[in-house]
Formats: sequence, structure tokens, C-alpha cells
Amino acid sequence: MKLYTKAGVNPMAGCIPALIQIPFMYASFQFFPAAIQLRQKSFLWADDLSSFDSVLNLPFNIPLYGSHVSLFALLAAIAIFFYTKMTSADNQMQAPQQEGMPDMAQMMKIMLYVSPIMMLIFFNNYGSGLSLYTLISNLITIGIMLVIKNYIIDSDKIHAQIQENKLKEQKIIAGSASA
Repeated sequence: MKLYTKAGVNPMAGCIPALIQIPFMYASFQFFPAAIQLRQKSFLWADDLSSFDSVLNLPFNIPLYGSHVSLFALLAAIAIFFYTKMTSADNQMQAPQQEGMPDMAQMMKIMLYVSPIMMLIFFNNYGSGLSLYTLISNLITIGIMLVIKNYIIDSDKIHAQIQENKLKEQKIIAGSASA
């Protein structure tokens, strides 16, 4: 609440969209492999959108990953990496690390690399329709974020508003201290 009153920024605003997406992501993992409409439907190099799209068969089996390379899963993991990089760059933790608390900046840096690898492992053996959906969704989201960041948001105006809010808080604190 202190951050909200000081700078006009709600710290929960970044969590709510992620929480809303969880049931949809779970439903997607159930839907794409079971969708009859996707069976035997091809798109680009994928012959069957309800199954994985194997572009390279490996002569060995990698535990949890499998014995093939799914290009849609690989492209989706790359898109997830860039999406995570964009969102974590916007939300850099500037607060000093407190004793006994985990270093949030270090955790975000680790998640930048772990999240795409985990999704690559999950998507490699699932239907390529799920990987394609995730790829397209992340590409559209990245495009929207770039447009908003470069053409819509005026960072100087936002910075001026934050400074104005800080001055208001200092006046309130000074007024209550003198009373």
C-alpha cells in the first residue's frame, strides 16, 4: 500500500494477469491433444496438430524430453524466453536485498532461463497445436508490448507523475509532523 500511495503503482497488477492465465493454460494442456478437430490436420511442417511435430529424430532418448525435436515447441520456448526477458526488464527489482530474504533479482534471472527450458520439455511431447498456440500468443503479446512501449506510453510523463506523487507525500508527511 505504501508503494501504491507513494508512486501510484499497484504491486498486485503484475500478478493478476498471470493468475488468470493458469486455468486456461491447464485447459489447453487437456484440450489440444484430445481435440478431434485437430487430428490429421496439417500446418506448415506439422502433419498432425494433435500430436508432436517431429522435425528431427534423435538416435537416443533424453529423459523427460524424448527422442525427437519438435520445432513448434522449440520456437515457443524461444518466444517465451523473449517474452520473459521483456517483462523482467520492465519489472527490475530496485529495492536493496533484505537480510534473510531471497534475492528477487537473482531469482528472476534464473527464471528467465528455467521457464523456457521447462516449457520446451512440456511442449515437446504434447500436441503441436498447443506449441503453435503458445508461439502465436507470445508473438502477438510481444508485438503489442513493443507497440505500447514505443508508441503509446510516454515515459517522461509517467516519471513526472511519480515525482509529483512523491512531492505530495512529502507535503503530507511535513504537514502531519508540524501538527
